[in-house]
Amino acid sequence: MSTIAIYFGVDFAKDKFDYHGAELHGSLPNTPAGHRRFLARLPPGAHLICESTGTCHRALVAAAHAAGVAVTVANPRQVRDFARGLGRRAKTDPIDAASLYDFGRLTAPQADRAPSATQTALQELVVARQQAVLERSTLKLQAAAQLLPLVKALTRARLKLLDTQIAKLEAALAKTTAQDEALAAQAARLAQVPGVGALTAATTLALCPELGTLSRGQAASLLGVAPFNHDSGQLKGQRHIAGGRFRLRCALYMAALSAARANPILRAFYQRLRAAGKPAKLALTAVLRKLFILLNHLLKNPHFQLAS
Repeated sequence: MSTIAIYFGVDFAKDKFDYHGAELHGSLPNTPAGHRRFLARLPPGAHLICESTGTCHRALVAAAHAAGVAVTVANPRQVRDFARGLGRRAKTDPIDAASLYDFGRLTAPQADRAPSATQTALQELVVARQQAVLERSTLKLQAAAQLLPLVKALTRARLKLLDTQIAKLEAALAKTTAQDEALAAQAARLAQVPGVGALTAATTLALCPELGTLSRGQAASLLGVAPFNHDSGQLKGQRHIAGGRFRLRCALYMAALSAARANPILRAFYQRLRAAGKPAKLALTAVLRKLFILLNHLLKNPHFQLAS
């Protein structure tokens, strides 16, 4: 017999966190001692709802997973839109905790899967690499407009350092993936797809631990490439994509570009859309969606063989 979920909204700050449940609410220090006190107060069936806050939420979420307490880390924009829908325009930590509680009890989100230590390490390495790559791209753009020899020399030195750091991060990604037998097998499976390399496979697994458990619609929505209608009465508006995991979509964008050239099936799909008059960006988004659905299908069906 399944236990009825008892939701608690948890809003984090650097030094404290506020929690709100039907009969239990308050504030505690955002420290290991505060986390232990909070978890000890929770009834059986507790399900924590919090927002992704960068780093403030990670320690309590990890402690909750270790204690077997269900946790959902929700999209902050979705929760804020939900609160506005309830007419809550004021924003304080206790109000945000109450909004998270209402979000949980009214939408009943699924609990997140507890990440393994390897997945947590991969996620940190992937984010660090993406930040370094973005910084390098920005510096290269700035370098084109620089005239002073000193500034140009400093920029070259910083670019050289970033190249070294990115190479180290990529080596650490490969080593960390190889150390986990299950993840290494999944990465190898994904890398069978033309256009998807070992780095893209490891990045995808780090940013989407649910891969292989999703339906087609869930996969498209999670990536943020599911087109949403904009119709009203006689108006048939243009459909647009929205939401999803930005870092994951960025990581797979280059793979989609490569697949549109190197993958025979996806190349033919892309060319068919372009021949039908679809804009290049729209056609590439469709390739991205089909590619991600394929990756999910490969992990969901281990015996499925790619067409040669």
